[in-house]
Amino acid sequence: MGNATSKYKFREAIHALSAEDVPPEDAAFWDELWNLKTTTEEVFEMISPRDVRKLKVQRPLNLQTLLDQAVGNILQVITNPLAHQLDKARNCVRVLTRLLPFMLEDVDDSFVHDLCWSVSNAEGASAESGTATDSQALPASTQSGQSLGQLILHAIMHLLFLPSFTVDAQAFDAGFQADAPPASALWAEGLIARPSDDVIVRSLVWDRNRVEVLRLMLAVLCEPLYQPADKFDPCRSEWLRTATAISVPHSSLLFYSLVNTIIGFDPVGWGVPYGASMSRSGAPTRLLEKALQVLIVLLDFGPQLAGVEEDQAEEEGKKEAKAAESGDEVPRNVYRELLADLGKEENSHDLDDIYNGIVRLLNNVHESLNVYLPGSVMSIECHQEVLVLLWKLLEENELFMPHILKNCDVTQLVIPVCYFMFEARRDPAKVGLVHICTFILLKLSGERNFCVQLNRTYTSRLPIELPLFSGTHTDLLVVVLHKMVVNGTDKLSPLYNCFLTIICNVSPYCKTLSLVSSVKLVNLFELFTSHRFLYAAEGNHVYVALLLEVFNNVVQYQYAGNPHLVYAIVRRKAIFDSLSKLTLPAALLAAEAQSRKNKREQVSAAPPTAVIGTQQQTETRHPNELTIDEPPAVAEGESVLPAVQRTVEDLPAPAPAADRESVGEATEEPPPPAPAPAATTTTNDVGSNENLSPERFIPTHEWLAAVKNELPLTTIMRLLQHLVPQIQELVNRSEHSIDESQIMDFIVNTTMVGLLPVPHPIVIRKYTPNHFTGLWFTAFMWGVIFLQNQILPLYDGSTIKLFTVTITAPP
Repeated sequence: MGNATSKYKFREAIHALSAEDVPPEDAAFWDELWNLKTTTEEVFEMISPRDVRKLKVQRPLNLQTLLDQAVGNILQVITNPLAHQLDKARNCVRVLTRLLPFMLEDVDDSFVHDLCWSVSNAEGASAESGTATDSQALPASTQSGQSLGQLILHAIMHLLFLPSFTVDAQAFDAGFQADAPPASALWAEGLIARPSDDVIVRSLVWDRNRVEVLRLMLAVLCEPLYQPADKFDPCRSEWLRTATAISVPHSSLLFYSLVNTIIGFDPVGWGVPYGASMSRSGAPTRLLEKALQVLIVLLDFGPQLAGVEEDQAEEEGKKEAKAAESGDEVPRNVYRELLADLGKEENSHDLDDIYNGIVRLLNNVHESLNVYLPGSVMSIECHQEVLVLLWKLLEENELFMPHILKNCDVTQLVIPVCYFMFEARRDPAKVGLVHICTFILLKLSGERNFCVQLNRTYTSRLPIELPLFSGTHTDLLVVVLHKMVVNGTDKLSPLYNCFLTIICNVSPYCKTLSLVSSVKLVNLFELFTSHRFLYAAEGNHVYVALLLEVFNNVVQYQYAGNPHLVYAIVRRKAIFDSLSKLTLPAALLAAEAQSRKNKREQVSAAPPTAVIGTQQQTETRHPNELTIDEPPAVAEGESVLPAVQRTVEDLPAPAPAADRESVGEATEEPPPPAPAPAATTTTNDVGSNENLSPERFIPTHEWLAAVKNELPLTTIMRLLQHLVPQIQELVNRSEHSIDESQIMDFIVNTTMVGLLPVPHPIVIRKYTPNHFTGLWFTAFMWGVIFLQNQILPLYDGSTIKLFTVTITAPP
C-alpha cells in the first residue's frame, strides 16, 4: 500500500511540475519528491518522454530547478555519505537518467546548452544543499567555476567510487594518487589488483548501485545519437569531451574497474551445471553489460587519425591547426590513452588477461548452447559489445595485436567469430554483426603470425550445421566464408571482396586444406566465373582474380601439402580453359543472355531493407521487433567498407606437407542471387545491396583487355598443362578403377620445379580505415546500445538521427 502511495505522489509531483511553476524555495514540495520510495522501473513509468519535452518547452524554470535539486542532493551525499541519504541519491540518479536523454534530443537547443554549460547555472545547483554549498567540504571537482554539465559528470564519477555506496567503506583508507589508484577501490580483480592480493570486497548491493550510475552515464553521453550521419562530428559532444578529459576525477579507477569487470566475468560460476545461476543473481550480468557499453562509448570519442587515408589525415591536420589558432585544444581522451598504455613497462600479462577474458566471453555464446543440459551454462547477451571492445583494442593499442598473435592461441578467437558470422548469415537484422566480424578477420589476416596459427588442428564442435570435415582452422574459415557467399542474405554482397581477401591473405601459409574446403574454394571459383556473376557488372572479375591468387599461392608455396585442392582444380579444367580463351563475341553473347534473365528475375524481386542490427524484444508490453535502418550515409563514390593496402612480404620457404584427410563426397548449395559489383559499388548503408546496374553492362575491348591483364592465369594453366595428361595416363594404365588416394599420392610425389613460373611475391592486403568506417563503428555501437536498453527504454527511437529505428510485428 505504501509503495502504491509513493507512486501516486511521485506522479502527482511530476504532473504539478508540468502544470504550474514550483519555486526552488518550496522546501516541502521538493523534500517530499526526493524522499519518496521509488524504484527505477517506477521512475521510468511515471516520467514519460512527453512529460520531459513539455517541461522543457512550457516550464523551463521547473526543469532547471529539478536538475539543480537532483545535482545538489547528489553533491551533498558525496560530501557527507550518510546511510539515510543514500536512498535520496538513488532517486536523484534515476530522475536524471530519465530526464537527460530527452533533454539532449536537439543538439542545437540553446536553452539546454546554456543550462548545462553556463557556469552561472552551476552555482545554483550547488546552492540547493546547505552542506553542499560549503566549498571547503565539497570535493575539488565540484567547487565553484564549473558548469552544471561538469558537476553532473564529476558527481557521477564520485558516485561510482563512493564508500559504502559503490565501494567498500575503507576503500580509500590507504590514500589515493591519480597515477596509482588504490587496488581496494576497484570493482573486481584483474589489472592492478591480482586475485592473490585479496583486497576486493564484493557486494550485490554495490553492483546494483553501480548499474544505476552507469545507466545515468549512458544517458548523459547520448548526444551522438542525435547527430545526422551526413553531418556527424566525432568531437562535437561537450558531454563526451568533459567525460573523457584528463582532469576528470577517478578516470583511472573507472577504466580499470570497467576492464576488470569485463575480463573477470565468469559465466560458469561454481564450475558445475547451473552453478552460475545459483551463485549469483542478475546484478553481475547487468553490471557486465553496462560496463561494456560505458567503456566502448568512452573509447569511441575523439578524432580518428591512426591509419586514415592521406587526404583525410591532412584534413584532420587542418582542423587541428584551425583549432589551435582559435584557442580550442584538440580533445584528449584519457581512456584512449589508458588503453594505449596497457602492456607497457613489461606488464604483458595484462594483455594476456584481457585477451583471455574476451575470448571467454565470446566463446560463452556457443558453449552455452553446446551442452547436454539445456540452460546449464549461463549465456551472455552482450557479445556484440565485446566485439566492439576487441576492435578498440586492435585499433588503439599497438602492442595488443602483436602480443596475442605471438603469445596467445588466436584460434580461440577465430572460432566464436566464425560462429557469429555463420549464425547471422541469413538474418538481415544481423548484417552489422557480420560486418564487424569480417573487419576483425580482415585486420588479423594481414598478419603472418595469424595466418600461421590457423594451421592448428580444428577439434571443436560448434552447434551449427557445418559440413563435416577434419582439418585445421583454415578449413573452418574457408567453409564458413563459402557459406556466407552461397547461403547468405543478399545484403552481404558488399562483403564478398572482404571474404575473398581474407582467404587470399591466409592462403600462402596454409600447409594443408581438407577435401571439403578444397572443393568449396573451387566451387566459389566456378560460381564467380558464371555468367550471372561475371557479367553482372564491369568490376566483378576482381572476385575471380582474388581466387586465382589463392590458387597460385597454394600451388607455388604449399603444393606438397594440398593435393586435394590441386586435384579439385584439375577436375575443373574446363572452367579455366574457357576463361583463358574468352573472346569479346562470346562475352557479348553471354552478357546479353544474362541481362535478359536478370530483367525477368527483377520483375518479381522486392527491394531489400537495410539493417545494421536488431534484438528481439522480450518485454511483454512491446511484443514487436525493433530494427535499425539506414546507417550512416556516405558521399557519392565513397564506401563504408575499409580499403586494403597491398604489401609484399619476403618469400618463405615452402612448408612441408601435413597429414591428408580421407577422400569423401562434398555437396554444393545452389548459387545465390548476383551480388553487387565490388569495384563499382557505392555503399550507402551497411549491408546495402546495390543490385544490377540500371544500365546493363556491355563488355568492350578495353574491358576484355583489363580482364586478361588482371587475371593471373599463367601458373594454373601451366599446372593443368603438365598434370592433366599425366593423371589421364595414370588412369588409362590402371587395369581396374583407380582409387582416388592413388591420385593424391601421385600429385604429392610429382614435382613442379622448373615447370611453373618463378614464384611470385606474397601480397598481403591489410585493413586500412577511413572516415566512413569510423562513422560506421560509431553507428553500430550506438545501435547495439539502443537495442540492449529496451527493457527500460533509455532513448526514444523516433528522435534518433544517427540511424532510423522501425518497429515491425513478428511473423
